[in-house]
Amino acid sequence: MRDLEKLKKNPVHTRKITMTTYSVDDDKVLVEGVLRDDRLKQAFGLTSGETRPAGVIHDLTIRILVDGRELRIEEVEVDLDHVPHDDCRETQDSLRALVGRRIEPGFSMWVRNTFGGPRGCAHLNALLLAMASAAVQGLWTHWASSSVSSETVHSWVSESHYLIDTCRPWRKDGPRASKLREAFGRRTT
Repeated sequence: MRDLEKLKKNPVHTRKITMTTYSVDDDKVLVEGVLRDDRLKQAFGLTSGETRPAGVIHDLTIRILVDGRELRIEEVEVDLDHVPHDDCRETQDSLRALVGRRIEPGFSMWVRNTFGGPRGCAHLNALLLAMASAAVQGLWTHWASSSVSSETVHSWVSESHYLIDTCRPWRKDGPRASKLREAFGRRTT
């Protein structure tokens, strides 16, 4: 087996995705995701054959206002600060169908089916899918760092599908899920 680290000699492209969650009030957070693609060397356009210089290819931002009680998206904003083609801007309003949607099991599939392929933008979709889990993590941090009522947290924990079986450490038959059940006295399966 090769040491893949040693193959890193000539970088050609970087993609950075960053997420920031902001407290809005006791029940709401604003999640902002930014996707930036940089071409690190000159390249040729696939259809035009034109030389394209190194530089920014995509600089996209999505903001979603999330009601934490139901993990429901209340508002969405999309900024397309830099896109490679003018017709990419046709996707500016493509995510409006998110309003009213809950971040819950099946959300990723719904995003792919609703905004995938010619209906949307692959880059916005990649960013949005990463934002869903960031919204859950940000909401937990928001609640854990504020004076949110224990009833709010208890009710959210009872909707255990946000945690249970989302990864190996949170498997339903594991020690974390057991401790969660003990701490909140609720069924979390």
